[in-house]
Amino acid sequence: MSKIIGTHNGHFHCDEALAVHMLYQTKQFKGAELIRTRDPAKLETCDIVVDVGGVYDPNTHRYDHHQRGFAEVFGGKFVTKLSSAGLVYKHFGKEIIASILALEETDPKVELLYTKVYENFIEALDGGDNGISQYPPEIKPKYRVSTALPQRVAGLNPWWNQKDVDVDGQFMKAVAMTGQDFTESIRFLGLSWLPARDLVVKALDSRMDIHPSGKILVFDQSCPWKEHLFNLEEEQCIEDKAVYVLPCLKNGEALEMRS
Repeated sequence: MSKIIGTHNGHFHCDEALAVHMLYQTKQFKGAELIRTRDPAKLETCDIVVDVGGVYDPNTHRYDHHQRGFAEVFGGKFVTKLSSAGLVYKHFGKEIIASILALEETDPKVELLYTKVYENFIEALDGGDNGISQYPPEIKPKYRVSTALPQRVAGLNPWWNQKDVDVDGQFMKAVAMTGQDFTESIRFLGLSWLPARDLVVKALDSRMDIHPSGKILVFDQSCPWKEHLFNLEEEQCIEDKAVYVLPCLKNGEALEMRS
């Protein structure tokens, strides 16, 4: 028998649309039936419920964030309260990433991408849905916004004066829209961002072979390196930082000073 996913009916948001899409990518809920309702008796029959019901309990697959006292966060350096998208991603994200990129879930790359996808894509949806300002009194933004997806999803809701609209059909459009953006984010980070990081790691490891000062980095090929270099220097507690970067000696390119 197929599983049943439950979420609320009526006006919908980006977080539950993405949560439903993510569940469809898991082995457990692939091909599941979807019920949109606020009827507690009907929700009780569902195998998993997102964004409705007033309960967060992963043991019973209840993933709501609207109840009083809810304060669940992703963990680590992240302090943004989770939406239903963040809750589902927290518990199923590694499986989904591994599936999309054809990796084993135990692959160290999956762990790295699990955090990066949250930072780059999911956290902004959590913050926006929970009404958390990106710009608190502190100078540094609380989270990174890289998509207008919530606004695009909101535009799929019926207009105030539209009649006879298939709201469930519009919701499924939102599920597909959020899923496409989510998948492309994972593909970019896994197939472009991560390989660039590997090149920077290799350049850092071999910098003493280039020059005894360790201040010159040479990459096997050109790549976006700045974010990775700054992050790796912080992670590895490198105090004597590189000053010059050479994307590729074979191309005869000039040295580039870091900025």
